[in-house]
Amino acid sequence: MNAISIAVDLLAWAFGVHIPIVYTVLGLLWLLPTLEVIGVRTNNQHFINAAANMSNYLILIYAIGGVFGTIITVFLAGLYPIFTNAAGLLLWPVWAIAIVSGVVIALPLIGFYNRSRGRLSMRAHIIIGYLAAIFATVIPAMFRLVFAVVNYPLGVEVIKDPNSLIGFDLVVKNYAELFANPTYPPLLLATIFGALALTAILISSVYDWKWDSTKNEMYDVVSKFMKKLALAFGAIYVIGGVWYLYEVYQYSPTVIWSILGHPPSYLPSAFYSVYQPTLILSGWFYALIALGVITLITLLASFRVRNKILAAINFIIPLSMVDIAEVMNLVAHLPYAIVPPVSAAEALVNNYGLTFALQVANTLKASTFISTLDVLGTYISQYPALLYLADVIFVFFNIMIAVTIYFGLVWRSKQSS
Repeated sequence: MNAISIAVDLLAWAFGVHIPIVYTVLGLLWLLPTLEVIGVRTNNQHFINAAANMSNYLILIYAIGGVFGTIITVFLAGLYPIFTNAAGLLLWPVWAIAIVSGVVIALPLIGFYNRSRGRLSMRAHIIIGYLAAIFATVIPAMFRLVFAVVNYPLGVEVIKDPNSLIGFDLVVKNYAELFANPTYPPLLLATIFGALALTAILISSVYDWKWDSTKNEMYDVVSKFMKKLALAFGAIYVIGGVWYLYEVYQYSPTVIWSILGHPPSYLPSAFYSVYQPTLILSGWFYALIALGVITLITLLASFRVRNKILAAINFIIPLSMVDIAEVMNLVAHLPYAIVPPVSAAEALVNNYGLTFALQVANTLKASTFISTLDVLGTYISQYPALLYLADVIFVFFNIMIAVTIYFGLVWRSKQSS
């Protein structure tokens, strides 16, 4: 086991726990005030009661998601110090906006939304809920911009600098140009509607489970509504995902090669050795499609037949799909930390020669940005049981997250009792 494998495994581990949490938080922030709107317009207290119950989950889980977000940051700083430094210098406005929106503004709003229920008018309470959702959505909007830059660093320029330790500087001259990245809009679209679809299907599955035991009318009404939302949001998520794959195919040869298992048709054979990915993830990709088809079938079946088996399937598989999709997107760019565009590679060859172009490409690889973990790699090779222990801990955390999601969503608030 080498340093890169260790770094990737640790980041994937933290991502696998962090992402389901933040997806459900983001989804609930939009869905809870929507439930209140539906409840007011239809004069159906079940929707309002369900929103009151599930708002407790936001307070419970937001902090846990923040902890694992911090773990990812620490891993990046410790395992990829040069990349973290470069990303911090290049994209500091992106990080600053995310921190201010997510911590300084969104977090107090979430607390106020939860505590002000029954103390403000329903209209004011709904407005606060949507404001919290808007500011919280800025966080994935900024972080997805970083992923887009990793895929295709539009707006990032390479300037030859003989005084630099690496022989060149990476510069962002126009931050507005970053938002023109063609991989960014579909990635953001898929993220937001993926969170909404995941949250809706989790709520419906948990409420189906509870309805099967209690026959409570609230679980019946809200579950049916959430299933319709899951289908609608899931369709938009699929559209965003297909669009994202198309754009990645056009602009990020290493990523699409890793996902599909073969190089894009436009890539010159002379560049194969430059853009060949470290990992071929086509098996993951096709497994993701298969799980999506299974989820669609079981979700449609649950409209007619409701039982604990279907509820469990509709709970477990979507969480697995989110983990697979996010980890796949996280590691598909390897061996690069930032994938150099084909057009930029050709321009560097024309302007500075092949040697300098290869120097830039090699510098942008993850192995350059990583810290020295060879000692740890050797230690793990001698004691492979450590890896199995890490897997056990990962499974344990995921079970705990699943249990937390379940009990958080069925929590009965005093106001709705």
